[in-house]
Amino acid sequence: MTQLVSALLDRVGLGKLRGKGYWSTLEGQVAILLLNVFTGMASARLLGPQGRGQLQALIIWPSALILLGAMGINQAIVFHVGQRQFKLSEVWTGSLFIALAQSAFVIVAGIILLPVVLKNYPASVRDLSYVYLLCAPVIIFGGYPVNFLQGKLDMGPFNLVRCTTPLVYALGLAVLACLRRATLGEILFFQLLGPALCGVLAFAVLAKKETLSLAWNRRAALSLSKYGFKTQFESVNNYLNQRLDQLLLSLFVAPGELGLYVVAVTLSSTIGFFPQAMGVVTLARGSNLPPSEARQAIATSFRLSLVWLVILCAGLFVVAPQVIVLFFGPKFARSALACRILLPGTAFLGLRQVLYEGARSLGKPAVPSYAEGFGTVVTLVALYLLLPRYGFVGAAIASTLAYGTSFVFVLVFYGWRLQVGLGRLFGFSRQPALGR
Repeated sequence: MTQLVSALLDRVGLGKLRGKGYWSTLEGQVAILLLNVFTGMASARLLGPQGRGQLQALIIWPSALILLGAMGINQAIVFHVGQRQFKLSEVWTGSLFIALAQSAFVIVAGIILLPVVLKNYPASVRDLSYVYLLCAPVIIFGGYPVNFLQGKLDMGPFNLVRCTTPLVYALGLAVLACLRRATLGEILFFQLLGPALCGVLAFAVLAKKETLSLAWNRRAALSLSKYGFKTQFESVNNYLNQRLDQLLLSLFVAPGELGLYVVAVTLSSTIGFFPQAMGVVTLARGSNLPPSEARQAIATSFRLSLVWLVILCAGLFVVAPQVIVLFFGPKFARSALACRILLPGTAFLGLRQVLYEGARSLGKPAVPSYAEGFGTVVTLVALYLLLPRYGFVGAAIASTLAYGTSFVFVLVFYGWRLQVGLGRLFGFSRQPALGR
């Protein structure tokens, strides 16, 4: 895989990207992809459509609350560490203070919401959802040291550490598969153990490189909150665009139908690891570059992602039915149509993510929010029209429509607000970028 990407980089004249964080991030994203594919297959085979749908339902609602309470602080940390406007300890202290408020909000909101949205599920499923909810502080706190490494452009340690979460989950499922037994509780345990160990490891790596102390600076905390608030609207809408279909499916269809849809999403998402890697590095590098060079880095990441997605989408569209039966089992054969429908949407999603991270790196975190807001409206309307009639296949159609319309929207905004037109993004024009 890495040799293929290396040849692609050389072919388009971008071999120089090696050594700038792109390569280690790509390798990290490939590792995460492979681990996620394994855990997707293992959990599906261990639980079947019914159990896989229950697992998704008990996780997705607390996860939505965690994202809602995140306030964009993860991206804000990367930007502020890269810009060096405040001391590292001041950013660290401000982020910890904000995390306490985030955790309290998530837990209180979850205690109110979960009994309502999971009322049709067995009591055991609701109880496990509470367990996931109460672990929200671990998930929130654990992510921040990783963001500090990303902002410092320590991409090697950053990519190594962030693989911990899916690796622990994969090892746990491998053990359960060998024992030929698995309960929802056992699977959830390994899923929560991953982010806990990831946070501990990331903090240990960061503490070896930097001396962190409690250093309260009101301006630093306010700056983190202000930047995060601007990007939060986009993050929430982005999550809704990607997960609203599953949230609604958990309410209105049987768990087995949700399980089939989750497999379709899992397989179609495998093509997105490359633009995800490009987005991660674009945010980190762009935050450390002057605006003109940052714009060039954004355009480079976009073009590479476009080539990759076109090739992978076409190939997976052809072999999706066979791949699903082979790796997930015959019980999930009905997922193939939804997977094929989701593939173009996944391509739009990947390209859009690169542009979003580029806008954040230029200090314009609000720009993607407009596109995501538009996409959320499309998602709601499409799901309202298609979900009752076509079930999880209708959800796939709605998702692809939403991803496509929001991608077009952000392209327009890039040309208008960031002075990066289609010619520059697609490589037709190489005129110097304008200033900020």
